[in-house]
Amino acid sequence: MSTSPEQAYDLGEIPSARGLAMGGALSALGVSTTALYLNPANMSLARVYHLEALASFSPEAKRQTYGLAAVDSVLNASHVAGGLGGTWSLLDPDGIHRSWTDLRVAAALPLGDYLSLGTTLRWLRVDQAVSAGPLGKSPVSDGTRDSPVLDVVTIDAGATASVGGFRLAVVGHNLTNLSTSLAPTTGTVGLGYSAETLSVEADGLLDFTTWGGTRGRLMGGGELFVAERYALRAGWRYDGGTATNAASFGLGYIDPRWSVEVAVRRDIGVEHAATLGVLSLRYFYDPMAGSTPADTPDSM
Repeated sequence: MSTSPEQAYDLGEIPSARGLAMGGALSALGVSTTALYLNPANMSLARVYHLEALASFSPEAKRQTYGLAAVDSVLNASHVAGGLGGTWSLLDPDGIHRSWTDLRVAAALPLGDYLSLGTTLRWLRVDQAVSAGPLGKSPVSDGTRDSPVLDVVTIDAGATASVGGFRLAVVGHNLTNLSTSLAPTTGTVGLGYSAETLSVEADGLLDFTTWGGTRGRLMGGGELFVAERYALRAGWRYDGGTATNAASFGLGYIDPRWSVEVAVRRDIGVEHAATLGVLSLRYFYDPMAGSTPADTPDSM
């Protein structure tokens, strides 16, 4: 790969088409399957039963991700929303050959009309090639031959407050503080606004682990619905850890029963720029009359 491992691994985040297109700024507005990865509290903010299959690829990082996810906030009479997700990823197969499996189970509970709380239990297993570091076969730079580099269970937790069309979110990832850049502890605050056809959000993230000191990330993006079926998205991200700016855009066709969405992010103005693309296919099941239609921004 032509990028650094930190740039390629990207905090181990699972990219979604909508989240990537909006610069990663969806901690407040990202519901449905996106909430599994960004903020579990948001699963209870839209009445949905969604199934998703996603795939992503980065040619410079030689990174690929494949995953399945499901979120249900309508079939449970107790109003507790739940979600399941699983992904497998690989980067730099001809070099460090790092692969990881990410399995998640999440739950969210609305507290009245204005607040939702959520948590995610995450199992992460990371394997890496041996004798692939710059020092050759070495305990300093090497992988492990007979066991994974990392095999842990960690926790995410989030809260989202809603007032009118505004949402304020606070979320923490890998709160068990594993002290490894493979599962870095991060905290994010997001503020979003959603109207009938327009959504905008800005997020700020602090990474407490990857760089040995706290580094920040700023993200912003917007989404416009056209002709009730087409989603146009764009965003920007600045990463203080890798000192990179990145522009992103995406398109989606949203039918009441299914959707197909694509997104691309490209680093700007750096020597070793990376590109990341995502394809997402979703199926919407609506077993209850009066649940949120699948083609509205709030059910995304």
